[in-house]
Amino acid sequence: MLTTGQLVLLTGLPERTVQHRLSRLSRAGLLNRHRPQVPLGTAPFHYWLTTFGAAAIGVGAPEPWGGDPAGLRAIAALSELWLGVRDVGPEAGLHLEGWRRSPSGVPWRDPRTGSVRAVPVEAELRVTVGGELVSALVLARMERVLSARLVAILGRFANAVTTLPDMPSRPVLLVLARTGHVADLVCSACHEVAGTPVARHLDLAALQAAIRRVAVGEVDPRPAGLVTERVWHPVTRNQACRLAEALAVTAEGGR
Repeated sequence: MLTTGQLVLLTGLPERTVQHRLSRLSRAGLLNRHRPQVPLGTAPFHYWLTTFGAAAIGVGAPEPWGGDPAGLRAIAALSELWLGVRDVGPEAGLHLEGWRRSPSGVPWRDPRTGSVRAVPVEAELRVTVGGELVSALVLARMERVLSARLVAILGRFANAVTTLPDMPSRPVLLVLARTGHVADLVCSACHEVAGTPVARHLDLAALQAAIRRVAVGEVDPRPAGLVTERVWHPVTRNQACRLAEALAVTAEGGR
């Protein structure tokens, strides 16, 4: 799922050309599109493949984004983060090493029970910051998530942080929040994890180390600023910072 502006960046074509071609594909039944409501101004169209469009290029059936406006905006924010790191990351102190979507989350094996669970994140970002490789799990669906659910997600991340497979370094958790209010909610939830049932079997030191590896980024009002602007809030710091600094702080804080 991509917005008009993101497709302009990806193709390198003039915006009017992209809009014309998208309109043709939409009329042909190959693309769906939706323009979500925003408090101010007008949102761009968000595009994704129809079932017919997916079949035409031989990919799996698309998700029904039209019935999930919050999820649609969350995935758009993921795309903004990826494009921002790719295009302006080097000048902002970040070098993209890898990116992959994880619709089913990142699996891990619980060392106590041997059962396989998943940290419910949408993507994994790997970047080099100051010469060090950092793996970041990215959680974007925070539009209307209850505080109790946040605590459960953070507790599972704390459980998994020392046992996730195929990680070149212990991961950090990046949370994309639509507004400052949601960002504050996430930060508060981090500090509440220790007193919840999900933390009953967690080592307190490991839990605190995991919480130090969480940073929250505000998506609105300028999603493109996720890489270049001071919109990130490491949970253990009161001062907002840029993504490169947030990753360096959270990666260092978990050691």
